[in-house]
Amino acid sequence: MQPAASAQDDRIPVHVLTGFLGSGKTTFLRHLLGEPDFADTAVVINEFGEVGLDHLLVREVSEDAVLLSSGCLCCAVRDDLVSTLADMFEMVRRGEVEPFRRVVVETTGLADPAPIMQAVMSDLRLRRGYRAGTIVSTVDGVGGAGTIARFAEAVQQVALADRVVVTKSDLAEPWRLDALRNDIAAINPTVGQLVSSKAKMPGAGALFERAGGERPRYLDVSEQPLYGRHSAGVETFVVDVAAAVDWPAFVDWLELLLASRGQSILRVKGLLSVAGDPRPVVIHGVQHVVYPPEYLPRWPDGISGGWLVFIARDLSRSAIENALSSIFASTS
Repeated sequence: MQPAASAQDDRIPVHVLTGFLGSGKTTFLRHLLGEPDFADTAVVINEFGEVGLDHLLVREVSEDAVLLSSGCLCCAVRDDLVSTLADMFEMVRRGEVEPFRRVVVETTGLADPAPIMQAVMSDLRLRRGYRAGTIVSTVDGVGGAGTIARFAEAVQQVALADRVVVTKSDLAEPWRLDALRNDIAAINPTVGQLVSSKAKMPGAGALFERAGGERPRYLDVSEQPLYGRHSAGVETFVVDVAAAVDWPAFVDWLELLLASRGQSILRVKGLLSVAGDPRPVVIHGVQHVVYPPEYLPRWPDGISGGWLVFIARDLSRSAIENALSSIFASTS
């Protein structure tokens, strides 16, 4: 696995919209379906009835797919998500529906979003036409703190998210929202947080697409100490990797680590210096799967050394540091 230059990837991104029971995920999806910017989107949901699509329907495309008045193609998960995504791609190829620019998969309230990304990244049928996109998690602004404290599934959804939407902000006291946002940042310091109310909800562009000049949030963790233990045994910590790594040795190490401890490692993100190349390499993994690494054109201002941010369950920073030291011992 070689780091890829920042070339244009024309494959369709598969985004995940997740969130615990009662967090407002379905209401939020209904809002997105009415947005003009969402028109060239295929949506995969669990049950059509949960979203209330009757007023948006244009026609039935197949037994499990309908075309909406907004232009979205909406499909229900049948037996298997992989088959559903593959069939959607075939419908475009046969000219049955217009091409779409993105897919959004809505999960159930208790679902782990990681297997969806793993399927997109590992299934050969899907990798030809799809790529892993953004994980968006909704969190209830009123009762979210209690949910995170009680349910491991809610912690998992926040830990894996690229963006979190704090919903029902108009119903929650400001101090409660501040405390919840601190809880979210403690679980996942790399996540982008947005606030949603009944009167104003974030648009699709803010959720699923990042502007070219936007600074990735995970770059900010190097500027402050980070170590914390959260509910369900989840810890967030940074491992400094100041020296340049031998790329093949690092890849072997990371793939072995995720293969053996993927259930414990909810997420890993970072920036590394690679021997023989002046550009930093972005590392991003979810449980057992590593996203294709990419080069940044240059090191961000004020940053000279690499690091890895881990969100892990029942796995210590010292264990990671000890394992990582073997790379430098074997290549010295």
